[in-house]
Amino acid sequence: MSLRIKWESGVLIEHKDTKIILDPYSRSLNHRAALVTHAHLDHSHAFKVNHILKFSSEETGELVALDGISRIDRWRPIREGERITIDDIEVTPHSSGHVLGSYEFEIITPEGTILFTGDLNTREHRTVRPAEPVQCDVLIIESTFGSPDFVFPPDETIAKDIVDWASKVLSAGKIPVFQADSLGNAQEVIRVFNENTTIPIVSHRRISRVNRVYEMHGYRMEYIDMEDERAHELISNRNAVIVAPKRLDLSFRTDYVSALVSGWALKFRRKSFPLSDHADFPNLMEFIGRCRPKIVLTYHGGRHNSILAKYVEKKLKIRAYPIDLIPTRFQSKISYF
Repeated sequence: MSLRIKWESGVLIEHKDTKIILDPYSRSLNHRAALVTHAHLDHSHAFKVNHILKFSSEETGELVALDGISRIDRWRPIREGERITIDDIEVTPHSSGHVLGSYEFEIITPEGTILFTGDLNTREHRTVRPAEPVQCDVLIIESTFGSPDFVFPPDETIAKDIVDWASKVLSAGKIPVFQADSLGNAQEVIRVFNENTTIPIVSHRRISRVNRVYEMHGYRMEYIDMEDERAHELISNRNAVIVAPKRLDLSFRTDYVSALVSGWALKFRRKSFPLSDHADFPNLMEFIGRCRPKIVLTYHGGRHNSILAKYVEKKLKIRAYPIDLIPTRFQSKISYF
C-alpha cells in the first residue's frame, strides 16, 4: 500500500511516509502539512495549530485573522493555479465557488489524482467564480445538500423575491433584516440590493469587517456600517435594509422584521430565502459527472453523505460511499478495505 485516504477528524491523504490533512477539526495534528479550503470556522481549525505547515489562499488567512488570531505561524498563502510540492505529492488549488478565497484542491500522486472540493458552489454568483470541475481518479465531495429534496430556484428568482419582500416590509413602516452567514451569504445579499435597487444597506459590524476584506480584493460593496450615525438616521426613518449575522437576537426590536438567508430555507417554516453558497443536489450530481472520477467519497453532509453516494452509484454508475465508512487505498489500481 502506497496511498491511503481516510477520515481522521479531517480528510487524511497518506502517501508512503507523507501525511497531509485537509480541513482538520482536531488540534492534535501530526502531519506533514494541512490544506485549508476556506475561512469558515468548521474548516479553518488548522490556523489555531502553530506547529503544522498550512496552505490556503491569502484571502482565507486575512479572513481567519478577523476571528482574533493575531499571529499565524507556519502559513504559506498560495495562488489559484499555483502548483506546490509536498514530498511526492503535487497540489494545485482551484476556485470552489463558495466564499472569498475558497479553494478546492487537486492532489496528484504517482498512484492517481484526487480532487478535494471543500464546500463548493457551481452556480454563478456575484462575488465568487463557480467551482471548476477537474478530472480525477477520486473525488472527495461535500454533501451539505446532497439529497434530491434540495433544488434551489434560479438565482434571479431568489433575488427578485428578496427585493420584493424588503420593499413590502418598508412600505409597512418596518425595517427588513436579512440574517445570514457573516462570510458569504451576507455579501451576496448586499450585492443583490446594490445591483437591483437604490435602497441603502446597513451592515452589522461583524459583517462590515468581512466586507472590507472583499473590498480589498476588488469586490465593490455599497453599505453603511451599523455604528455610523447615518445608519441610525436611516433606521429611524425606516429607509434601509439591515444585513445581520444569522444568530443575532433581534426579538427586542418590534420595528424589525427578519428573514433568514440560507439553503436550508427550503426546510424552514419561518420567513427565509434559499440563497446559498453551496451547490444544490442537481449541481452536485452534474459536477461529479463532469469530473469523471472512478470513486466518489462523500463527506461533510451528515446523513446526506449516504444519500448522495447512493444516487451517484444508481444514476452515474460510479462507486461511491461516505469517506468515514471505510478507508480507501491505491496500489496498481484502486482497492478498498
